[in-house]
Formats: sequence, C-alpha cells, structure tokens
Amino acid sequence: MKTIARTCPQCKAYGRLEISSEGQGASCPSCGAAWGRVASVKKIFERCPVCECRQFYRDKDFNQILGCLIMLFAVVLVPWTYGISLPVFALLDFLLRKRIPNMVVCYRCGTEFRGFPVPEHFKGFLHHIGLKYDKYR
Repeated sequence: MKTIARTCPQCKAYGRLEISSEGQGASCPSCGAAWGRVASVKKIFERCPVCECRQFYRDKDFNQILGCLIMLFAVVLVPWTYGISLPVFALLDFLLRKRIPNMVVCYRCGTEFRGFPVPEHFKGFLHHIGLKYDKYR
C-alpha cells in the first residue's frame, strides 16, 4: 500500500493518505487542506508532490522512540547482566534493522513516502543538506 504521510501545516495533525491512482490530489484527512497533487507514481521522486523539492533521503520506517526505549532497557539491565545485555540488545537492534522496510522522506517538508520502491541512489539523512531546509519546517 503506497501512502504519503506528514504533519499538516494548517491543523498540525499528523495525517496519512493512501495513493491509489495517478493524478490524485493529496489533502489532509483532518482538515482537508490541499497538500499537492501526485502527477505520476512512477516519477514521484523527481519532485515532491507537496513542496516541489528535489531532495529526498532514505530512512527506516521504525519508531525512533521505541528504539531508544529498547536500548535504555538494555542499559538499565547492565548491572544485573554484567554487561551482556548490551551486545544482546545490539544484536536484536541489528536484526530488526534488517527486517524493517525503508521509506523516503522529503528534506524540505518532511513528507514520508511509504510503500514506494526506494531508488538506490538515495542516501540516509545528510546534516549539511538538512540544515539548508531547516527554515522551511
């Protein structure tokens, strides 16, 4: 299922919209504010349909707070496990990372694209590019 998700600039609600056809208009599920139009699903990463930005990065579709809580739990267990919990949870983290699918995120507006084939040339988040778009978020 191909979806576009982002925080709406109008109502500040996080919304997820399923993309089912080309030429589909994207709008906030909560307030109905227009986000843009998906002209072509095959060429979706040429320009962001929301903000017209051309720069994207690859990310894992995993809740970062949950990942931090897992590692915090491993750190809390260190005195009772004599440090063995850290490599065990690091291995768990590695295995989870291999199984979690990738998503693409727009640098400028933060729109998350899930379920689309991720082009190989997209790299992970690069801070020097992210700093350029901080003023837009």
